Amino acid sequence: MSEQPDFRPGEQPGSADPYSQPSGYAEPSQSSSYGAPTGQQSPNYGYGQPDYGQASNYGQQAPNYGYGQQQPGYGQQQPGYGVQPYQQQPYGYAKMDHPQSQMVFIMAIVGIFTSITSFVAWYMGAQAKKEIEAGAPYEWGGQLKTGYTLGKVFSIIWIVMWSLIILLYVVMFGIIFAVGM
Repeated sequence: MSEQPDFRPGEQPGSADPYSQPSGYAEPSQSSSYGAPTGQQSPNYGYGQPDYGQASNYGQQAPNYGYGQQQPGYGQQQPGYGVQPYQQQPYGYAKMDHPQSQMVFIMAIVGIFTSITSFVAWYMGAQAKKEIEAGAPYEWGGQLKTGYTLGKVFSIIWIVMWSLIILLYVVMFGIIFAVGM
């Protein structure tokens, strides 16, 4: 069996420095207009990871950011800030839907056909509305508001309908007993 030489792709056989640039490649020396990279400038323009062969600053001290204070590391709590259950979203961010908004909406739709689910949708929507008014970072709108409104309307319709049915039976039995069978 013949022995194979130790050769890695991109490495010149017999070269001492495996990270040196292979011969035949010239460094760019001219800068073109329109911001093309020069030999001195990284093609990353200061963004992202350092170029191949450049030293990175991993494990080194981070620079100071304003007012002489250093930013806390990943996963560390910022000094002076306690845990807040509901924090305000920065300007320009859309609020999320409440976690129960879809359930309230579906139960309100089912409440068209069954009476109990419209009452449950009304109740759950009212609870979510109270949470939002207390400062929860959710949006009062969309499916939640629609489900709450439909649950309320269908609950009232069901109350009126059951009241009319009971009134109809009372009148019907009153007439039957008054006439005498």
